Order: sequence, then structure tokens, then C-alpha cells
Amino acid sequence: MEPVISQPDVVSKKEKFAYSVGHVLNDLTSSMWFSYLLVFYHRIVNFTNASAGYLLLIGQVADALATTFVGFGSDRARKGLFGYGRRKTWHLFGVICILCSFPFCFNLCVGCEHNDLLAQFFYYAMFIIIFQFGWSCSQISHLAMINDLTHKDGERVALNSYRYAWTVSSNIFVYAMASILLGVHSSNDKADITPDDAHIFRTLSLTVVGIGLLCMIIFHVGLKESELPAEETESRLQLSTASSRRLKRMTWKKFLREREFYQCTFIWMFTRLILNVTQLY
Repeated sequence: MEPVISQPDVVSKKEKFAYSVGHVLNDLTSSMWFSYLLVFYHRIVNFTNASAGYLLLIGQVADALATTFVGFGSDRARKGLFGYGRRKTWHLFGVICILCSFPFCFNLCVGCEHNDLLAQFFYYAMFIIIFQFGWSCSQISHLAMINDLTHKDGERVALNSYRYAWTVSSNIFVYAMASILLGVHSSNDKADITPDDAHIFRTLSLTVVGIGLLCMIIFHVGLKESELPAEETESRLQLSTASSRRLKRMTWKKFLREREFYQCTFIWMFTRLILNVTQLY
């Protein structure tokens, strides 16, 4: 009996659009995180420069650890919760974490605004860790979903292109909104940002979360994840042939000895480092 590929090679325009906006919440929050985190915690919360930097470091360490865990967990998962797709389940969990934590990262300490700065530091660190874990869940699952949607290289390139087009648009939107809000602030003859301007960052964070939530609804409603990934279906077709006997599974030790692995990781790491430092300073 001939095996049937469960997913078409060509992704429809509707699904491409739904997929492309699935990372907008991450893009919006990431842009605000790297661009205005130090300003908010130093000028609004009155943390020292070092304390604000430590919060940024905590977030990046949490992101690094969560990325490893989420990548391993989402690949090992065979099914999603309650019949939902396995990638979309991880993505939805990440969205919930971001929605429940990010507004608190750019708002004055709720119920502890007048407490000592150490207590406020741990308060913000808790929400930052939750936010970074959710961010990793959404990012990893969304990017990995490309291979599940199609095994055609041209379609994968198109999905990636649409994804990054929304990344650029999200960055422009955040900077435009911040410019408008801070422009109103500067028109009031105030030269410096002070704790009295906390409402500006609160408004910006809620706007970011609101638009991101709308895009997440479009993504989860408009895109159906196949139960059997296209890559897995393709590999099963190949394994059914005689040539499959020559295929060998690469262990993680052998993978770490591949030169291309380090080339990709270092290029990506230094590229992200340049972008992040540029946004921060």
C-alpha cells in the first residue's frame, strides 16, 4: 500500500498569513525589552545601573536555559494537550506566560512600590524569568513548525521571509509608539524621564501585549497543525526503501564534532549580540 503524505507541499496564503503573525507577540515584547529595559528600571524604578543590568542578565540566562529545555521537550512530545497540535500547545503555553508576566515587567511594583529596592528586585526578577520562559516556548515552537507544515524548501523560505517581515514591522511599531508617547512627554517641558512617567511605559507595554494577543488569536485560529509532521512523513517514505539500511542516527556526541554546527552557532550568536547591544545602548 502506497503511503500518503498528510500535508500538502504548498501552504495556502491564508495559512502563510496566520503563521507569519504567530511570532508578533515575541517580536513586540523583545523590541521593547532590549530597547527600554535599562531606561525603565534605572529612571522609573530608580535601580542603580548595575541592578538594572543584573535584571537584564537574569533574563538572558533564563532565556538560554529555557531554550534548551523547550527545544528538547517540544521535539520529544508526540501529541499536544487535549488533541491540540504539539507545537501549538507549546506555543500557546508560551503566549500565556508572556501575557501574564510582561505587563508587570514594565509597571511599578504592584503592592510593593514603596518597599526597599531589594524586594522590588526579586519581584521583577520573578516576572522576568516567567516572561523569558514563555518567550522561548513561543519562539522555538513557532520556528520548528515550519518543518511540520511543509518539506518543500521554497515554501519554507517563504514562511521564514514572512515571519521576519513581521519582525521588522514589529520593531518599527514599537519605536513609533514610543516616539509618540515620549513626544507627548517632552512637550510638557520635562527634559528627563522620572518615576512620574511610569504610565508611559505601562501604556506602551499594554499596547504591545494587546496587539500581540490579537495576532496570536489569528495564528491559533487560522493555522491547523498536522498530526504527522511533513518531515516525519517524508522520512518514513525514505525509510521504506532499501537505501534506508545505510542511514545512521547521529548521536549528540557526533553532532558536537560537526564543524558546520559551530559555524552556524557562532555566526548566529555574534549577529544577535550586535543587534541586542545596538538596541540596548
